[in-house]
Amino acid sequence: MEQPLAYPLRWNAAQKLSFRFFFVYFLLYLFPFAIWTDIVPWVGAALLALPDPITVLPNGSGDTTFNYVQLLCIAIIAVAVAGIWSVADRSRSQYNTLLYWLVVLLRYYLAFTMFSYGFAKIFKTQFPFPNLLRLLEPYGQSSPMGLAWTFMGYSEAYNWFTGLGEIIGGGLLLFRRTTALGAIILLVIISNIVAINFCFDVPVKLFSMNLLLMTLFVLAAEGKRLINVLLLNRPAPALDLTPFRTTRWWRTGRVVLKTSILGLFIYQRSMDGFASGREWGDRAPKPPLYGVYQVETFVLNGDTLAPMLTDTVRWRQVVIDGHKRYSYLTVRLMNDTQRGYVFKPDTLKSVIVLSTYADTATTYRLTYAQPDTNLIIMRGKMDRDSIYAHLKRQDPNQFLLVNRGFHWINEYPLNR
Repeated sequence: MEQPLAYPLRWNAAQKLSFRFFFVYFLLYLFPFAIWTDIVPWVGAALLALPDPITVLPNGSGDTTFNYVQLLCIAIIAVAVAGIWSVADRSRSQYNTLLYWLVVLLRYYLAFTMFSYGFAKIFKTQFPFPNLLRLLEPYGQSSPMGLAWTFMGYSEAYNWFTGLGEIIGGGLLLFRRTTALGAIILLVIISNIVAINFCFDVPVKLFSMNLLLMTLFVLAAEGKRLINVLLLNRPAPALDLTPFRTTRWWRTGRVVLKTSILGLFIYQRSMDGFASGREWGDRAPKPPLYGVYQVETFVLNGDTLAPMLTDTVRWRQVVIDGHKRYSYLTVRLMNDTQRGYVFKPDTLKSVIVLSTYADTATTYRLTYAQPDTNLIIMRGKMDRDSIYAHLKRQDPNQFLLVNRGFHWINEYPLNR
């Protein structure tokens, strides 16, 4: 009977050097040290001589100049520390204990990160169904990222498929016996995420690549065994999964702690998912007057404007969208330019309060009447102009993307 494969008692020089580098690199990357806000702008200006100072901190984009310079700083520091560490600790034969705990840290970080993304897909808060403006937008005017969000947001079933893959892969990482399987699943999933981020201009390239690097590092401990089984058709001994501490107190405490943390996290994510879904997900209540409206009559300062395609003043469409808590009104002019407003309706007084995104303090009040559910008549003043608009509601189900549905049988492909 073959003995289980244990961590090697002696590492070669390349293994020790690479471990030292990745140990420092991952610790610097995972823990949010506040010093970066001072170091990164200085490095950009003094050492890299960037043409513009770094003033944009990490935000909705994870691929800012700040992020790239920060990653460069982390890599340089990791190289320097690994070099000093190699000289100061050159007599050590292996780092099995440190490797064990680093892999544990990466396993849990990857698992909970995948849980976050997975639950966001299950509750469909990351990729909501395309809103009305997106449905009206020509393909050629959408950004690559918007196209990817539309693709993902269209299908709830595909969100479940990808979300469950992330949750299952992450969950398998939480247990030593299933770590390799979980890492293989996540290797496929995260590689696809990296490809989407690069190919569709999604600004999460650096973060997704680091998640992929962590997955590869976790899988590296099993690399030789997997190569033997999958490529060389050779038997591979089992990996020794005995933890470094095996006392009864340690085993019991580990199970209790893991169960508590995992249960609390899943509960929190589930509650957050339900709350977010009700607040701004696909199932959130729509705002009053929600819909797409064609402007049949538009009167500006007493003059009825004819619908000329080059007109930069006359309204062509009005779109009221968003959610009950945060809604917006978008005016599409005849020349297809858009004006967006924060939309606050008072259904009791039949009043609409609008403000621009740049200046929410300046408001415009319009009164409205609804002769029936498909008609709205708006009156009021915007800046110095008197406005009258007669709007007719369009059925949202007119969009093929909304009404197509699922079909088992297709006699001919419907590819438009």
